[in-house]
Amino acid sequence: MQQHEQVSMLKRLMTLRETRRDEKMLDEVVTIPVTKYTDESLLDRELASAFGRFPLVACHSSALPDPGSYVTSDWDLFPYVVVRGEDGGVRAFYNQCRHRGARLVKERTGAVKNFVCPFHGWVYGLDGALKGITRSQDFPGVNACDHGLIELPATESGGLVWLSRDRDAKLDIPAFLGAFHDDLVNFDVASLVPYKKTKVVKEANWKLLIKTYLEGYHVPYLHRDTLAFAFKRGVIAHDEDGPHFRLSAARTNIGETASKPEDEWRILDYASVYYTLFPNTFFILHPDYVSINTFWPLAPDRTVWTHEMLYRAEDFTGSAGQSALEKRFRFTNDTVFDQEDFAIAEEVQRGLLHGGSDHHVLGLAEGLLAMFQDTIDARVDSTTGQPV
Repeated sequence: MQQHEQVSMLKRLMTLRETRRDEKMLDEVVTIPVTKYTDESLLDRELASAFGRFPLVACHSSALPDPGSYVTSDWDLFPYVVVRGEDGGVRAFYNQCRHRGARLVKERTGAVKNFVCPFHGWVYGLDGALKGITRSQDFPGVNACDHGLIELPATESGGLVWLSRDRDAKLDIPAFLGAFHDDLVNFDVASLVPYKKTKVVKEANWKLLIKTYLEGYHVPYLHRDTLAFAFKRGVIAHDEDGPHFRLSAARTNIGETASKPEDEWRILDYASVYYTLFPNTFFILHPDYVSINTFWPLAPDRTVWTHEMLYRAEDFTGSAGQSALEKRFRFTNDTVFDQEDFAIAEEVQRGLLHGGSDHHVLGLAEGLLAMFQDTIDARVDSTTGQPV
């Protein structure tokens, strides 16, 4: 958001706070069948559509600082490697040797001059070209030009690295994200530096996990000893752009804006801003750090959850800065996300196949959950073959 947009959003939030109501969402009570979280055939269709035809976030740009820096996939269903090329661009490939399919690199991150297969020593350049076949005389007629790594569409935009499972995709991230791409640029996401990243398998459906973020109704109860203090009389304003959502949540101190001129208002001083980047990334702008959460389905009731925390180097200097970051990470990752939000989601998941209700009831403050579900369903049901 540019500064005038931040002022406008804060005014929206202060108006809502006077009414003690979130901004209108669907403005009706709706139900969601629990099969949305248990149906294996539905997950297969989601993987083919939402995860098969739309850009996916691979990492923050800082994960690839130099030529040869690489990041591998967190998701076994999509075994890719993304690498910074000699030309400074990013490229993505299947992390598989073209000889007999061995994984080229096993570490989550690293740096190489070339990719060397650990099985038989075949060598590939950072551009994916096959540069060397061990005992090449044993492979008469095998043309190296025909056996480079299988490339995937990849690009860098808004401080994030993106790729697609669709090998024919043309990635245009500014068009895909719309106005929310401008937010990534205006908040200077590209300049952030990484602090820590975790990867955990949660025993819950990927959508159920994301939906814990999409309403503030639970905050005074589930987070009564943690977040509730920061979001007293909290209200939410939301915006949509294509399949993506932005939530702005007023913090307890938003009334302090009255003592400052508008040209000094900075939204992150008085609110947290959340983005669902379709399909599976939840991006949070906290007051002084950023959380990037991704959710990778393994089964209807199992999901790989990753959380990376990033910050601005000038805000956390020296040992005191690192201690402050560790405190924030433990609070956000270990307590709020893992022990509160996702623990309750796992409890819900465990009861879905054994409970008496075949649907969930969503109130007026939970409309975004249904709206997010609708964005997925619309794309699962689409038969055009093109992202919508």
